[in-house]
Amino acid sequence: MVRLTTIGNFLSGIGLTLLGVTIGVKYLLESLSATPEQMQYPFYIWIGALGILGVVLIISIINTFTEMTGFVHPDDKLLSNMLVYIHALGTLLTFGMLEGIDADEVTQGYLFDMGTMIVIAYIFLFVFVFFGSKIAEGAETGQVKEMTSRFMLVSLVLGVIMAGVYLLMSIIKNTWSYGWASGALFLLAVVLVVVIVFFLGRRYEPVGE
Repeated sequence: MVRLTTIGNFLSGIGLTLLGVTIGVKYLLESLSATPEQMQYPFYIWIGALGILGVVLIISIINTFTEMTGFVHPDDKLLSNMLVYIHALGTLLTFGMLEGIDADEVTQGYLFDMGTMIVIAYIFLFVFVFFGSKIAEGAETGQVKEMTSRFMLVSLVLGVIMAGVYLLMSIIKNTWSYGWASGALFLLAVVLVVVIVFFLGRRYEPVGE
């Protein structure tokens, strides 16, 4: 029997492929001076990717927060949700490249800022995966002041890093076109996700059946 996780991963792959096709078809039609009706084709492809994302999100929620489909290995959950994360961010950013939206700088700005916030939130998780145990050290023995003092320092450093990322992305957005800026943001997100998944994948984690 094919596991639900495998189906979700397969669908995520299809969704990401459709996003790539959406961008490719859009620029191909532009180079061919296509009619306005033909320029809507990328939107229809993007709708397909969006629909698949909805299905994949439901599968991911079921696998992550319930045991309706039985035991799912943590490594499988990690890989599956990595694909969901990349798929969701890609869907958001690709929307800003579609016909009609590509001429609306305000909407593109909103979409890019939303994507940036999603990546920044992941950086927050990234830091706490690496340093969470150190920050919380002593909490179980009631050393709340010690923990809070460490958290203050870490939050300061983390805030500077997150603000720096936002500033960098803002500079890229204002300097380059939306397409190039979105590509840079998407690449940063992929690198962060792959690094943390690779790091956690090498950790031993006891699992139950």
